[in-house]
Amino acid sequence: MFLEDYSCVLCSANIEESSFHLFFQCPFSISCWNLLAISWNHNLDPLDMMLQARADFGSSIFRELVITACWIIWKCGNDIIFDIKSCNIMSWKVAFKEELGLVCITSKQRIRDALTSWCENFP
Repeated sequence: MFLEDYSCVLCSANIEESSFHLFFQCPFSISCWNLLAISWNHNLDPLDMMLQARADFGSSIFRELVITACWIIWKCGNDIIFDIKSCNIMSWKVAFKEELGLVCITSKQRIRDALTSWCENFP
C-alpha cells in the first residue's frame, strides 16, 4: 500500500510511524497507558521494558490489558487512515472497555474475575 505520508496519525509530532512509536512513544498511546497505570521505561530494550512494566504493574491481567490496549490503539490509527474518523482518548477508553468486556467472555474464570474486578475500578 502506498500512502502520501507515513507520519503517525495519532499525534502531531510529524514522526514516521513505527510499531515502537505507535504503541509506546506516541503521546496518544502514552495517554492510554497512563489511564491504565502502566508505565514503560524507554531506556530498556523492548523485552526488558515489557518485563519491568509487568513487574511494576503487579497483576495477573497485565497481558490481557496490554494486548487489548495495543489492539485499540491500532484500530484508532486505522479508523483515521481508512475511515477518515477522528480518535481521542475518550473514544479510545470507550472502545477499550468494550473490547475488554469481550475478552472477559472468553477468559478462564480466574482471569475473568480479575478483569471484572479491575474493570469495576477503571475510571
